[in-house]
Amino acid sequence: MQAVTKFAALATLIAVAAPAALAQNITVEEMTVVDYRPVIARIEAGDVATARSRLQGVVSRLSIDEGQVVEAGELVALVTDDTIGPGLAAFDARIAGLQSQISQAEADLARNEALFEDGFFPRARLDEQRTALEVLNRNLASAQAERRALAARQSEGRILAPADARVTSVNVVEGSVVNPGEVIASFATLNGVVRLSLPERHASQVAEGETISLRQPSRGNEVQSATIITVYPELRDGAVVADATVQGGLNALVGERVDVLAPVGERRAIRIPAEYVSTRYGVDFVRVEVGERFVDAPVALAAPLGETEGYYEILSGLRPGDVITMPE
Repeated sequence: MQAVTKFAALATLIAVAAPAALAQNITVEEMTVVDYRPVIARIEAGDVATARSRLQGVVSRLSIDEGQVVEAGELVALVTDDTIGPGLAAFDARIAGLQSQISQAEADLARNEALFEDGFFPRARLDEQRTALEVLNRNLASAQAERRALAARQSEGRILAPADARVTSVNVVEGSVVNPGEVIASFATLNGVVRLSLPERHASQVAEGETISLRQPSRGNEVQSATIITVYPELRDGAVVADATVQGGLNALVGERVDVLAPVGERRAIRIPAEYVSTRYGVDFVRVEVGERFVDAPVALAAPLGETEGYYEILSGLRPGDVITMPE
């Protein structure tokens, strides 16, 4: 009885394992493959911003460098005008003097108003003192307004980042003398959008909403999908300019070359999952069923240009109908 139970358990184990083993076997079939042709394009900044000086003075502080990422409103430089400080000190002294005069005039006016009520002070002199006090108050208000204007001008020396961006160039160093309107630094905004500049002959292949493949030759030929969101209606230096969003973001420098993989046609080809291919000593092999066993057959793979989706294209070594299995 125990032997029968062991035999039944073994049979059940074999029955369960068999489908799992067979599930690794697939039959080779042809499928439709889209051929791509790389079109050389350039990465441009989606939006370019500049930070300019509004004062004539000296750059006393510079807190950015090329490649640095800044946030909107962050202090990037400080321009100092040495003539503003003495002007503020002069206004402070003038304001303090006017406030002292106003305090004295108010005390004199209050005392003389009491004398006037008792009939010991002339009305004409009292009116003159009231007018003089009003003039002093107006002079104080004017001096305070001029001081606020000068202080606001001093605050214009604080150069702030215009947006969340990456610094592309810094045009000054600490100690540089700058004039109003002079560019302190330039920025490329970080809005998740890349701007592509493609040759004019490929204008018909660029349309809003279309998904394209981008390959970066300088970064290991990594291929990413991008969706075109805007096609600009004007050519720039003989090139079509389009904005695209890249899935997962695009790690690239402004001006870096990128290949746009444009589809040029369809054909029938054999493609198999990448995990069915093994490589030994620089040769690619696939385990193919021959009779009742599997043997390692050498195959030639095509260099993928488009999105491979985990598949390899087989140029030679397999035929439609062949049964292959996972490598050992």
